[in-house]
Amino acid sequence: MTTRRMFLLAPLALGACEELRTPATLPPAILAGAPGAGAPLRAAVFATAAAFANQGTALQDRPAETALAIARLEALELEVADRRAWPSLSPSIGFAMRTARDETRAALGVAQRAPGTEVVQALSRTAARLRAGDRAGAAAALPASLFEPGGEATLDRLAAIGPLPAAEQATAALARDVRRLDLDRGWAGAGNWWQAGAPGAITDGLGLGE
Repeated sequence: MTTRRMFLLAPLALGACEELRTPATLPPAILAGAPGAGAPLRAAVFATAAAFANQGTALQDRPAETALAIARLEALELEVADRRAWPSLSPSIGFAMRTARDETRAALGVAQRAPGTEVVQALSRTAARLRAGDRAGAAAALPASLFEPGGEATLDRLAAIGPLPAAEQATAALARDVRRLDLDRGWAGAGNWWQAGAPGAITDGLGLGE
């Protein structure tokens, strides 16, 4: 297993504090929160599309939700690029997701060359700290090595991120293609456990987060 495919290990306590439990072999894909919300990979896709819909109005003045939405987008872009779970995905989705990733990075001040895994981890920690009422901890989770300028200034950007049209279009297209794959039974093989969820697993919050 590569380092990149282990990037969703950082616990993200969203809502009530729950024990993080992961299987011995860690999933190479998006981990979802909200047990019982359905297939975790699909849940992450639809939650991300909903977050950026309508010019991102649901994210305005909500820095924790914005951090989580951008973390999901970064993680989904890695998953789309890998294509292991989605070999039948439309090739245009990959280009759209990379464009969306570049757009959100520019808006937030993320270094374009920053490793996606590190960006996901940092934004996940930021969302968790903000939801816990720990603004200082959230600022500390945004290092200048990944975010410019980082810290409090980046928190302010999260609270006023503005419309992100490429992210809205790309995540909506991804959601549509996932629905197409569902209807066409176009998933790889019979589907991997990270698409349907391991029995009893509680994961780290990149899904619905509700």
